[in-house]
Amino acid sequence: MAVGSIGDTLAALLAGLILAVLSPMWLAPGLLVIATLLPSLALSGGWRLPGWLAVGVIIALVGQASALERRPMIAPDEAVPVTGRVISLPEQSDGRQRFIVRPEAVDGRRQGIPRRIRISLYADEPVVAAGERWRLPLRLRRPRGFMNPVRFDYERWLASEHIDATAYVTDPARARRLEPATGLVHWRARLSRHIQHLSASAGSGSALLRGLITGDRRGFSDRTWAILRASGTSHLMAISGLHIGLVAAFGYGVGRWLWMYGRLPGWRRLSASLVAVLAALSYAAMAGFALPTIRALMMFAVLALAALLGRWVTPWRVLLIAATAVLSIDPAAALGAGFWLSFLAVAIILTALRGRRSGPIIGLWRIQVALLIGLAPLSGLFFGSWSPAGLLVNLLVLPLFSFFIVPVALTAALLSLVLPDVGGPILALLARLLDALMAAGGAMLDAGVADWPLNPAGAVTIVALVLGLILLILPRATPLRALALPLIAVFFLARPDALKPGAATITWLEVGQGNAAVIETRRHTLVIDTGPAWSGGANAAAFSLIPFLEAQGIERIDRLIVTHADRDHRGGVAALDDAVAIDRVDVGEPLKRFPEARRCRAGQHWRVDGVRFDYLWPDDPALRQGNAASCVLRLRSVAGDVLFTGDIDHAIERRIAARIETPVVALEAPHHGSRTASGPVLLAAAAPQRTIISAGYRNAYGMPHTAVIERLRCRNIPIHDTGLQGALRLELVGGRSPRWQAARGPGRGLLHAYPRRGRFQDGPGIHYDQRPYPGASMESRQPTCGN
Repeated sequence: MAVGSIGDTLAALLAGLILAVLSPMWLAPGLLVIATLLPSLALSGGWRLPGWLAVGVIIALVGQASALERRPMIAPDEAVPVTGRVISLPEQSDGRQRFIVRPEAVDGRRQGIPRRIRISLYADEPVVAAGERWRLPLRLRRPRGFMNPVRFDYERWLASEHIDATAYVTDPARARRLEPATGLVHWRARLSRHIQHLSASAGSGSALLRGLITGDRRGFSDRTWAILRASGTSHLMAISGLHIGLVAAFGYGVGRWLWMYGRLPGWRRLSASLVAVLAALSYAAMAGFALPTIRALMMFAVLALAALLGRWVTPWRVLLIAATAVLSIDPAAALGAGFWLSFLAVAIILTALRGRRSGPIIGLWRIQVALLIGLAPLSGLFFGSWSPAGLLVNLLVLPLFSFFIVPVALTAALLSLVLPDVGGPILALLARLLDALMAAGGAMLDAGVADWPLNPAGAVTIVALVLGLILLILPRATPLRALALPLIAVFFLARPDALKPGAATITWLEVGQGNAAVIETRRHTLVIDTGPAWSGGANAAAFSLIPFLEAQGIERIDRLIVTHADRDHRGGVAALDDAVAIDRVDVGEPLKRFPEARRCRAGQHWRVDGVRFDYLWPDDPALRQGNAASCVLRLRSVAGDVLFTGDIDHAIERRIAARIETPVVALEAPHHGSRTASGPVLLAAAAPQRTIISAGYRNAYGMPHTAVIERLRCRNIPIHDTGLQGALRLELVGGRSPRWQAARGPGRGLLHAYPRRGRFQDGPGIHYDQRPYPGASMESRQPTCGN
């Protein structure tokens, strides 16, 4: 093969890897078609490229299939003994410990077991430490999380971290520590504690120092992260390629010195390169081999090898080799934000410096501008915000971190291991310096300088941004170059089209066993219920409702309706109240959090943006409590009605049925599909096009009840079960049919949980079969209908 075709070959291979990892489920058959192009490898020249594309697809598909095979079956009712070693830095808060174990045996089996298990231990004792070997009684789960239209995809994150199962310890008293802590992660934990002891400070400086040296960010508070995001300096806390490069350069100098004065054998360049690689490898190990460090290591190793062989390799080819190598070894890495941010940042820097010669100040300015604009789409996609202030802040602090804080911190940390009286004070001074920097960042944040929320990027805005960036890097004499900045501005200033009067969108979120829905009209937002709360103070709103509002750019709720005071409906009110402004609260029962809230009452109605809302229940709120006090709300839009029912039962259903004049587009099934709700009277009156059942996956109450499922199927009413299919978005726009979109639909990835996987291990398949009575004759089906 000609040397000049290596780049094309790598590009084809990389494209196949990325395509097979990121493709949605509905494109999976197309991937198999691409795999059939493998025989083209026997051809010559550019005709081989489809074959390399197929190789990439096959590698990625095999890798994902292997990960799926390692996942446990539907969770067994009994706990299984698992033996393994803790490979993460355990987190501890609110009486819970969370850590990752690499299992050696699961219930006696050593083959085909998960690569990693993420474990929760709901107890303060026994204390689990990094690097220890344990035997634990675990109840295993397949990786599964709430599937909502929010930016953080928990299932993707688990896949990118090679976590094939989650679990919790069923009986902490039966947990047995088999061996004391050993290994790299144990050493990282000890070093982190050592630095914490020597650099304790009043602010977050000590925590930042541990993050810079060991990658241990467990001590970062929410305010610390808010300051880092607002100032655009979060990347400084990632042990980046720049830091690895600095350490490698230092190692290279040390290697040259050792060769000269230590009389090392061999070539000087070889000795210096080996020491440099060893230094970079040690720092990457100290950081837990995070992806940016692996990328930097690979790039540095390629450059060092080429230099030793007397070959010149362009930086672009080095980057391509590193990206292809990372994904060939670990295709799931493409699911994480770190892969894209790390490699794209280097690509942007190479583009910004291509063919230009300038001084360090101008060069740094050019790089900062290019990174700020070029990484904005990824920042918006993964984090939903962008920091304009980062341009100036990074000009000041990036050199400070790169050329002073990081080198001095690493040197002092190593020195403190042998001479703590010398290294300790230096670390303490650095912690004070970081305290001062964070105090300045906090003042900036308090003054209103915050990260800028970015709307979900559309195809038009992405195209505008790419064209703008291309024009920006072209020579000044290029025609139309003046359009570069206006095109880039399109991306940052674009906003989604506002709904027309009378239109509405409703999103039922997956919150586990509970309810939460968001209604958006042209200029207003209503929220109905906030999902459940759990022991220890956690609540579903923090993982679903609030991130959804942030993703939509919603900072104010015009009306919050808490249908009644059950915990599965009001569990997130405090978190929601802390996160966004709420203009008005309506409740079915009084809530301590909102003493000024108004009781909903049948007959009340209001209209916003051409959409009408009517309360159909309760008639006499002061006399009602519990489920019977639930607010029942009807939404009336230009494209149809929607009925929200809380936890009412058959008796109340019969009373409100007479108030439903016309069929509805969507009916929220009362009481999560309980047997005592969704009766024939309500179903006949509402005649919904679809019913939404908000029930938790494998919930302990057995909801939705099979009797409810049968009633709905007898009437040919489609069901959306949030516990199986994730969130559901309904668009009601005039002039067209209602549009539905399920979060766990065909757009999900290959490693996402399968929506039809059974809710109950040994239960009937009726929930998941579109036929009313699977396996039964037509005659036997008819008599059951009408229950």
